[in-house]
Amino acid sequence: MKSYFRFKSFFPLIVLFLFLFLFSNVHKTIAKDYSWGYADVRSTTQFQYQWSDNPNSKLTNHDSDDSDVYEILNAELGNRSKGWSFSYLGKYAKDLDGTREGSIFQDYLDTRNSERQRLDTYYAYFEKKNLFSNVDVRLGRQYAYGAESVHFNGAWIRANSFLGSWLSVEAFGGSVVQMYSNLTRDGVGGLNFQIKPVKNLIVNLDSVFYKDNSFQSSVYWMPADTLKIRAMWSLINSKSKDLSFDILGTCPYTKTTIRFNLYKRFSLRESDDFIYDYTYSVKESVSKDLKRFYLGKQLDYWQGTLSVSQPIPHLEGLSVYVNYTLRQLTRNKDENLYNTNFHRYTVGLNLENFWFLKGNRMNFGYSYWKENNRYIYEEESYSVFGDLSQEIGEAVTISAGFYYKSEDVNHLVENETARHYYGRINYELSESFSASLEYEYENDDFYKEFGIDSINSLTATIHIKW
Repeated sequence: MKSYFRFKSFFPLIVLFLFLFLFSNVHKTIAKDYSWGYADVRSTTQFQYQWSDNPNSKLTNHDSDDSDVYEILNAELGNRSKGWSFSYLGKYAKDLDGTREGSIFQDYLDTRNSERQRLDTYYAYFEKKNLFSNVDVRLGRQYAYGAESVHFNGAWIRANSFLGSWLSVEAFGGSVVQMYSNLTRDGVGGLNFQIKPVKNLIVNLDSVFYKDNSFQSSVYWMPADTLKIRAMWSLINSKSKDLSFDILGTCPYTKTTIRFNLYKRFSLRESDDFIYDYTYSVKESVSKDLKRFYLGKQLDYWQGTLSVSQPIPHLEGLSVYVNYTLRQLTRNKDENLYNTNFHRYTVGLNLENFWFLKGNRMNFGYSYWKENNRYIYEEESYSVFGDLSQEIGEAVTISAGFYYKSEDVNHLVENETARHYYGRINYELSESFSASLEYEYENDDFYKEFGIDSINSLTATIHIKW
């Protein structure tokens, strides 16, 4: 395998680790509390270098490497006694070497503008707790969760004890935030109720009002310390969208944990499933005027999943697990490229602080997946995977992992494989400073269509907390 290590590409890495070394010797304690309140600021600086064998020039250009840098800033300033705070999360991304159009490394960062950079603000909001009696308020860019996950600019209010401690109410409204498209800034609002009629029982009634309205009701119940039950039902307008039932139990004698999930996806014919649209039309999908994000039309189906985990007696730190999933379309005749019947099972084992080694975690498994599509094609695949990490002293952790997958499609494509390996070393000087270096290797038979044997990446990351 050819690799293209050039000094000019690794120069930013060298500078980054010189900074890491110097910083680790001068910032051993960082103050967080001040006379006016507190500040919790976390910075993540990441440099990524990727390289590959020379791509096939008939399909792509000759770019064989790519260098990008990312800066993530997460900050919270506030005063606990007065109940106010300001929170911010943003990411700056910059392509350092100008990835050309048609490169295998071209991504959304390279297509946005001629400067090949962008600054994304995920949230930036002011919050005041107990503005009134048990009432919290937020103003700014933020997220709200319930019947849908909503990213918006606007206001959020929560009454923690409304008409009694058994009832809480949330309301929010504003304009939708769309990070990676130029869609219109549509208005959105929502109302959530949380009811606690008795101990260990929570009932949620949530709603989001958009072009189409979303509703969701859910129940969380813990009748015993070793038993948890969850049920959920969601709708788009008056049409059912999802139905789910979960039960999780642990046997107190054998420590066996069993989880069963039954899920029903209903077929929707609404024009808009919140921001994500599960309807599909060829005419609209090729239109340059993107109106919605198409995920392909998902038909209605039933799906059941059974998971069992068992610690092994007399072998502390060792447990085995089995997962089985079965999906069945409501109408088999509707099978198509996006909708098939299938079954999947996974077996594996977890190890923690196993044998004489301490501070280690390991997970190994095998998974098999098979479609049952009688009309277009039938596909099956298997994969093996593993992850392990080991602490060395109090400051250093090394970790590594692998993933291998092989699949067959209708006896036309046989033994097409994909591989992924990684290795990482993490150095944690204190709670306020850590750094890591990670190498990843990907090899996929699909890449050979572009004349590429493999894709490699080296990522250096520094985490700082002020």
